[in-house]
Amino acid sequence: MKLPLLYNPLAGTSRKDPDALLAGLPSDHGARIEPIAFGPPYDFTPYIEQAKAAGGPLFVWGGDGTIHHAGIALAAAGCPVPLAAVPGGSGNGLARGLRTPLEPSGAVLRLLEGRELRMDLPRLDGVPFLNLCGTGFEAALAHDFHGGTARGFLSYAKGAISLWRGFEPFGLHWDALQPEEAEPQSRSDVLRAAWNGPEPSLPDRAWSLCIANLPQYGSGFWIAPHANPNDGMLRWATLAKPRHMDLFTQLPSLFREGGCTYLRQEGRILKAILHLDRSLPWHLDGEPAEARDRAEFTLESKAFRMQVTDDCPWE
Repeated sequence: MKLPLLYNPLAGTSRKDPDALLAGLPSDHGARIEPIAFGPPYDFTPYIEQAKAAGGPLFVWGGDGTIHHAGIALAAAGCPVPLAAVPGGSGNGLARGLRTPLEPSGAVLRLLEGRELRMDLPRLDGVPFLNLCGTGFEAALAHDFHGGTARGFLSYAKGAISLWRGFEPFGLHWDALQPEEAEPQSRSDVLRAAWNGPEPSLPDRAWSLCIANLPQYGSGFWIAPHANPNDGMLRWATLAKPRHMDLFTQLPSLFREGGCTYLRQEGRILKAILHLDRSLPWHLDGEPAEARDRAEFTLESKAFRMQVTDDCPWE
């Protein structure tokens, strides 16, 4: 029994060649993998069973949307095997956040030789997501991108520019449980706390709001740099609407892991019910989700099994 490698031929900007992927693996590793073309309506059940019989994990080669649906299916099945996400989409936010190599053969090899990470499993109104969800500008952009035919970073950028001028901030009201501030335990903790400054209060307005389990949107954009997928907490992150000069002076900082900019604020929640001043569309891992003016965020600690490489910074 071979490990299934499900690949979405339509995801991403370049054609997927499973033969080339297998050719890039050592022969003993390639012999363990069976590539299978896969897409909507996303019936993962037989392949989860195949991965389980082969000793797991379930390899999924595609974009964040395909990986999102795999995560939902595995969570519904009780996570019998880990999910091994092979980047093959436009942004690859989850894979980048986990530090998985972007080259497909390298990703499969490193994941085969990697380890299992027990990740927190967050939910928006009961629906799981692995990387992040959000509303406001970012959700409008996700819906616009999903409805288009072009893929890749340039398509995101063009959509962002067209939506940026007209999208306005919205009001927020939180009923949230937040963690207590931990006392610094070492000199480095004191210095880190001084550098980061006090944690901001929960925002009462936002232009773009993200609830993050991992740090990246994708394409190198760091929306929640302090997100940790197994610390039992979620990160909220907001983006202020950039002014014209901010596109040149502030926006580049969002594409650096350690970049600092006033455009982004970030804090922590354990769980929350959020009310918006109007109904807005949402996204889950970049996949469009229905509009709502009330959202509930919950988290199951270390409830999801993820296959990662040894470069993943979390244990």
